Amino acid sequence: MYRFLENFETGIPFIDNGHRRLLEDMEEAREALAAGHEDEYHRLIGQILATMHDHIVKQHVYEEEIMAMSRDGELANQKEAHAHFREVIDRHKSSMNFQNDQEELVSLLHFLNEWFLQHILSSDMLIGSALKKAKAAAAEAKAKAAKEARAAEATHAEEAAKAQEATGEAAKEGQAAPAAEGDAKAGIGEEGSTPQPTEAPAAPAKKATKKRTAAKKQASVAASADESDKDEAPAAKAAKPAEKVKKTAEGKPTEKKASAPASAAKPAAKAAAPKAVKPTTTVIKAKKAPADPFAFTDEFRTQIPLVDKEHETLFNLVRQTYELVHDEFCVDKFDSIVAIIEELRDYTIKHFADEERYMKSINYDGLAEQVAAHTAFVEKLNNIDLDEIDRDQEDALDKLIKFLLNWLVQHILKVDKKMPYIEEAALKLTE
Repeated sequence: MYRFLENFETGIPFIDNGHRRLLEDMEEAREALAAGHEDEYHRLIGQILATMHDHIVKQHVYEEEIMAMSRDGELANQKEAHAHFREVIDRHKSSMNFQNDQEELVSLLHFLNEWFLQHILSSDMLIGSALKKAKAAAAEAKAKAAKEARAAEATHAEEAAKAQEATGEAAKEGQAAPAAEGDAKAGIGEEGSTPQPTEAPAAPAKKATKKRTAAKKQASVAASADESDKDEAPAAKAAKPAEKVKKTAEGKPTEKKASAPASAAKPAAKAAAPKAVKPTTTVIKAKKAPADPFAFTDEFRTQIPLVDKEHETLFNLVRQTYELVHDEFCVDKFDSIVAIIEELRDYTIKHFADEERYMKSINYDGLAEQVAAHTAFVEKLNNIDLDEIDRDQEDALDKLIKFLLNWLVQHILKVDKKMPYIEEAALKLTE
């Protein structure tokens, strides 16, 4: 049965919908073959080829654009796989006839089954991370552009402020010249002409009147003092406030003079005491160590003891392969590489057998899907081109390691972790 499994998801709706549509066509063709509906074969071949063509024109172009934006190193391999996909379509289109429809349909389904289980589960799974990188690059470019725009605005505002300041100073100078001319004219008028009387000179006249009135009052008080002894006390009392006023008047300038130097000394004292300069310190933050891609962390645990133990061993074998490839002190490592690949394949076959044994013991519904995925993975290991590895060991094995690690991660997280934990069956599962 062909159906869209969770481990086929890339996280990109457009790509996932294309894969889902292709699987629906494949399932319809499988049912027709199982029922022996020969009159449907030709139509179904054309329908699958049309979906495949649409899949290429739209989806493959989109995938390649994402990988190009994120500068993904797998872009060349992706283009090569897509070119092979187009070749298969063209070959089946040219060989379509009513005589060999059944053979053509079976061949198409076999190819697409491998395509899903190998290409989509390995290369297409990387599209999701590539899209994240592309979005991050776009966000970084947008932030950089915004920062540059803000800097340009600040520079423009600073230049405008300077220009406005210069204009203001010029305007002040222009106003100062007419004011000086006006002062000169006013001086000439005071010397050469008689000023017009204003309200201001009236004030001294009033003050003089007040002084004469006060003098008359004092004279009358003095006269009354000579005539009667009873008026001595009021006169003395009147004199005392006058003395106090005089003393107060004499004391105020003295206080101002004394306080003036004290207040003037404060700014000088402040200026004399320099501010303490804090020593500058450079804080160097420790960089976080990159995550170990070969670490078997808790997120991969299924809680089935043997399954988790074997998964951890597989991660370690992939790590050993990586370390061997990048060992600078090992010159000719082809034999060692072949040995570790064989060990990885043999252990993978054993692990898959143990997993399937557990699923059978608990009557797991997803057993058929697991068996199909396991078979495709083992075929991938069996079809490793050792000649290609011998020609370019590092590049060929880096691609293989990337595929193995990605497949393991996706398969464990999306498929194996769905297996329910049944304690009795898990305890019986031993090596």
